[in-house]
Amino acid sequence: MDKLSELLKEAKPLYRQRKTRKTIAKLVLGLTMPVFLMTSICQTYLQGNDIYLSLDRNVLQYELMDDEYGLLGLHN
Repeated sequence: MDKLSELLKEAKPLYRQRKTRKTIAKLVLGLTMPVFLMTSICQTYLQGNDIYLSLDRNVLQYELMDDEYGLLGLHN
């Protein structure tokens, strides 16, 4: 029984250390994952806006081109 109690006394600080490390790891992961997800969502949103604006500019360029002789093939 004495050996068992000695082993428990040795294991208790190690158990607490392990539990503390797990808690810290969960906390860090819980705080950093939303930041990474929001960053990627914002970047995707901004890239989508850039693509939309570039497509919109292309449409405006086609509208501004004067195709009197039908060379561009835009009008069938």
